[in-house]
Amino acid sequence: METNKSFFSQNKAYILVSLGFMALTYWYFWLATIFDLNYVYQFILSIFQGDISGQLVPLEDMNRYQQMEAGVFGPRYDTIAPEITRAFEERQELLPYVFAVEFVAFTIAFIFLGRKKAVISKPDDTVLVYSLFQRVVLLLNIVIMIYLFITGFSITFGNITGGGAIAYFMRWTHEIVGLGWIPIWLILTVIAFKDHKFFKRPSGKLWNKIFLRGKYKPMYRINYYAYVAFGFLLALSGFLLWFIFPTAENYVHVIQFRRLMLFMHFMASAVISFFIFETIYSYVIAVKGYLPGLITGRLPREYLEELRPDVLVEMEKENN
Repeated sequence: METNKSFFSQNKAYILVSLGFMALTYWYFWLATIFDLNYVYQFILSIFQGDISGQLVPLEDMNRYQQMEAGVFGPRYDTIAPEITRAFEERQELLPYVFAVEFVAFTIAFIFLGRKKAVISKPDDTVLVYSLFQRVVLLLNIVIMIYLFITGFSITFGNITGGGAIAYFMRWTHEIVGLGWIPIWLILTVIAFKDHKFFKRPSGKLWNKIFLRGKYKPMYRINYYAYVAFGFLLALSGFLLWFIFPTAENYVHVIQFRRLMLFMHFMASAVISFFIFETIYSYVIAVKGYLPGLITGRLPREYLEELRPDVLVEMEKENN
């Protein structure tokens, strides 16, 4: 017999994550950053109107010194650039502690919550859950994101790691591999969209060779939408940073836009890392046996019955 659940218990994951984001937003934009929020807001509006220069005040309304300053440093250097400087100077010393706290939190969760493990008495009774296409996309996403995190940390902590050929190679490959990740992010965003109950499926078997089976639990749904939203910011800002490169001719017109994109890229990478770590813990660490199944595409039927019954429900519909 089902018991009536309170609104909080039904939506606990959404409420807690929302409160966490509110606290993070307040800390990041009002306490930790030092750029001009009003200017950035006006700058973003001007970008949607087709002007990416960031020069919101006409040059003719500025005195000669202000015009010279804008010509050398770009528009309103004091609004965004100091934040980038902090990312390379002050935060290099703070970020390791931030990520250390995240790792410790997941380690504690692993110790106290343990691992979910299905009792498998018939290991040979397996079911093909992931098609070859799905496995390639999922594994490519995992491998590429690991490399992007490593090379991204190398860039962020550049003053600590130092320069040289290895640092140059990691920065260069971060850009190239990042461009390769964009279509992988887009494909995974599409095939992992499980909230598609209103979509008409012309063929269940063909559909499930492309789209992932099952339904999202609240925290997994949050992880998915965070991957989509902040992955989009990473892909967009990363592509624009690679595509729009300042030269002697266009420096004043594009440098402020690149500062904004760099800030967005840094912010999105910091936020998405939490959800990526949580996803890895939930799927790979907390649930024993998932990773081998992702590689082979097959999972024991008993594993699905105990841990992923929603997948079996879809498979039964497929066969009816």
